[in-house]
This record gives sequence, C-alpha cells and structure tokens, in this order.
Amino acid sequence: MQNNYQEYVKLKTRVEVLQHSQRNLLGEDLDPLATSELDQLESQVDKTLKQIRSRKTQVLLDELCDLKRKEQMLQDANRTLKRKLNEADAEAAPPPQLPWQGTGDAMLSDEPPQPDAMLSDEHRQPEHFFQALEGSPSLQPAFHAMDINQLPMPAPGGCYPPAWMA
Repeated sequence: MQNNYQEYVKLKTRVEVLQHSQRNLLGEDLDPLATSELDQLESQVDKTLKQIRSRKTQVLLDELCDLKRKEQMLQDANRTLKRKLNEADAEAAPPPQLPWQGTGDAMLSDEPPQPDAMLSDEHRQPEHFFQALEGSPSLQPAFHAMDINQLPMPAPGGCYPPAWMA
C-alpha cells in the first residue's frame, strides 16, 4: 500500500512538472524563470520549430511529387484521346451531300443555279405542283397608295393609328 502511494506521488509530481513545462512552452508563467532557463526554453522551441518546418517541407514535397505524377498521367491520357480523335476523324467518311447542295460546281459559276440542277430526279416535283394564282383578286397582293398629308392626327399623348384603322 505504501509502495502504491509513493508511485502516486511521483506520478503526480511528474504531471505537475510537465504541465508547468507545457505552460512555459506556450509562453505562460515565464516571470519566475531565470535567464539560463529562458535560454534553454528558447533552444527547445527553436529545435521543435525546425522539426515542424522540416516535417512540413517533407509533406509539401510529397504532395508536389504526387501532383506531378497525376499531371503526367493526365497528359498521357490527353495525348491518347487526341490520337484516338484524330484516327476517328480520319476514318470518318465526309458527310453526305444533301440533294439541294449539288456538287458545288454550280456555286462556283456566275450563273444562277438552275432549279433542275438543285434537285435530283428522285426529289423533283411534278410540273403541275406549283400553279399560278389567277382569277381570284382576293388572293392577289394589294398595295394602296396613301398621301402623307391625309394621315389622321394622333390623339393627345397617343400615336398614329395604323393605316388599316384609318
């Protein structure tokens, strides 16, 4: 029983010393320390700071190495995809020409394209497909001349009414 009590006292004392040391490292309770103790504390802080900086540098270098490896992998994948895309483009047939596009020769000449040249035989419409609108005056476009001096005056604060309302 006595042995357990002595062990307890030793551990309690050790905990108090460590707590005091921790407070000193945190910059607390520095007033009672002598110059030599402050120098020793400063050395310990410098040594710890160097270890922290060294570890931080190592972590950053490891991350940089990983990022460079990933960059290289992405560049390789990009090159592969570009090569595949170029191969697919080379293998792809030119797009089919639509019947109204012709061969392109009509586009180069100064003469207007002929309607027959623009349509292939299979898409040609029969002659009677388009019929002139004759005989019905209601279907013919009409334009009525109007004298600008005969326009009605707008209402106060309003606009001119449309001509069809006049």
